[in-house]
Amino acid sequence: MHRNIRFIIADRVANADITEWLSETAVRIVDGKINDVLTASSLPSDVDETSEVLRLGDVSLLPGLVDAHCHMHCSATKDAQALALAEKNDIQRLTMRAVSAMRKAVLAGTTTVRDIGSRNEVAFPIKQAIKDGAIPGPRLLVAGTPITITAGHCWFFGSQADTADEVAKAVRNQIRQGADAIKIMSTGGMFTPTANPRLPQYPAETLAVAVREAARSGITVAAHCLSAAGVKNCVEANVHNLIHARWYSQDPSKGLEFDLETAKRMSDQGQWVDPTIGHGILGEEATARGEAPPRAVHWSVAGSDVDNVAHYETLNRMHDLGVRFTNGLDMGMPHGTHDRSAANAWSVVEKLGWDTWSALRMATADTAEALGVNDEVGSITSGKVADLAAFDGDPAANIRDLDRASTVIQKGEVIKLRGVGLV
Repeated sequence: MHRNIRFIIADRVANADITEWLSETAVRIVDGKINDVLTASSLPSDVDETSEVLRLGDVSLLPGLVDAHCHMHCSATKDAQALALAEKNDIQRLTMRAVSAMRKAVLAGTTTVRDIGSRNEVAFPIKQAIKDGAIPGPRLLVAGTPITITAGHCWFFGSQADTADEVAKAVRNQIRQGADAIKIMSTGGMFTPTANPRLPQYPAETLAVAVREAARSGITVAAHCLSAAGVKNCVEANVHNLIHARWYSQDPSKGLEFDLETAKRMSDQGQWVDPTIGHGILGEEATARGEAPPRAVHWSVAGSDVDNVAHYETLNRMHDLGVRFTNGLDMGMPHGTHDRSAANAWSVVEKLGWDTWSALRMATADTAEALGVNDEVGSITSGKVADLAAFDGDPAANIRDLDRASTVIQKGEVIKLRGVGLV
């Protein structure tokens, strides 16, 4: 049974800009929204008698995490690729997995999720079921099936479209079904044996058609891109959100081909990048524990695979130019379990050298802005939805303290309290 509250009091509460903690602070909630943020000492002495008060004590209260990259029906196991191929038409199994995954996500403190690659027959009903209160889950934005070429990246749960006209029709079909965003595969990907990550799948002109058609309905396009040519095409087409943004050369004997002018243009156009290095940390740690590695190196890059450090350097070069990053775990990919979105914040601190507050903003306010929901969520400010997550410890001092939340509030209701799920 959900517990309704009026005040949440914590030792540390993130300020409106997510740059520092407010100490011993109370958040007042009215009708599921944040009404006020005030010092606990300013509350009336009889507040416990006149109002419902939840005193969390020594925790760090943040806005609920926002994750921009989920595949709700993928297993997140080392066998994720094989299962995705074997179960591509088993809608019941995929739906059951998605129900479990969305509960895990919200109980971990990720209260807003954008799914950008799941079967239409799963994604849209799951979104509606959460909205109706039939199942627990985060505020969910969905793209449904990604658009890809025949036998292209993620064809087994995608819409296959080869020409510009076919892409336009595929975009319109997703919009007709209620898509909140469009996902298109600019290049091949590591998850698909028949797709080459080094090569573009669509020219810039076709990507621009997808952007144009999405804009008709006021939604944006996210594009998977792993090669330098794919990144350039996405920049030329002014795709809103570049997923991965890796710079593999088309030449199989070479590594990366970072292009400074393309990166500058990306920054000038305000395009967002989802670096997706968080699930890499989870995979490394799983392997260190003796678990099987996520998957074999893709055949297209095996001859000249690139060390992760080189990818981190290109991500930092983009960021130094002013490119802004979204928080996206690539949930559902090997070891990227749906309850570990916080690993993205770890990754930009530990691998890219960011300060912790920048990482916390990326995981909340920045990604809310990128997804166009920052008027509703992303910070603890008056008027926003009371989606909140409390973490034991102090993630501003130790980013690893940002992991699965101990207490989660969704629309003002407690759905997890001190480690115990209530839904």
